[in-house]
Amino acid sequence: MINRKRTLFLIALLFFSASFFMTRFQDIPIFASISGLFIVVMALPSYYALIKHLGYRKGGLILIVLSIAPVLIEALAIITGFPYGGFEYGDRLGWLLFDLVPPTISFAYLPILLGSIYVASGITKKFFRFSILASLFNLAVDLVIDPAAVHIGFWSYSEGGFFFGVPLSNFVGWIFTGCLYAGLFHWMAGKESLPLPDRVSVSLLWILCFWVGYLLLNGLYIPGFIGVILVLYLYRLFD
Repeated sequence: MINRKRTLFLIALLFFSASFFMTRFQDIPIFASISGLFIVVMALPSYYALIKHLGYRKGGLILIVLSIAPVLIEALAIITGFPYGGFEYGDRLGWLLFDLVPPTISFAYLPILLGSIYVASGITKKFFRFSILASLFNLAVDLVIDPAAVHIGFWSYSEGGFFFGVPLSNFVGWIFTGCLYAGLFHWMAGKESLPLPDRVSVSLLWILCFWVGYLLLNGLYIPGFIGVILVLYLYRLFD
């Protein structure tokens, strides 16, 4: 019989090791295409787990809505600066939709949100508490992801920021949008669907392992250490 946690650990270790290749070969011309494909592949396990839990109709609808909404809000942020502050995408995630947002961003963000929602769902089913807890965990993940993304050139903030190039406005924006998206999920899925199965957070675990490796390899130890704590916490939640 396959040991589930051991398999999960080995795959997580593989993603951690893959960060070396990201660091070593990030300047090759095909990097943008590989990055986009990598983002999509990492997202799929959590998408599958959510649809299996909620069914094709409800799960699929939630995935569509929560994939489109972040792209629209990110486009708004680039145009107006709200809610994340002034920033723009580089060319390392591929072509930009309307010269604003790479379409792959929906696959990059939604697994993070789903993992945060999974954590909150194991604590409470109450709407407001659920939304706030998911948002706070979402913020903790961003303390890992954003410094790495800025360092590698996925996006940049026009006025820089105090936390490895990331401004306070971005973190405030993540709390606001995370709470909004989590509340929308709770409303669409219904509290009877909670708690979510741990499989929904698999993609987030892999994403964190990958970026923790990248951060540590590049000397960004504070966000890397935060990432290690989050990885250990998520791994402990798996049966």
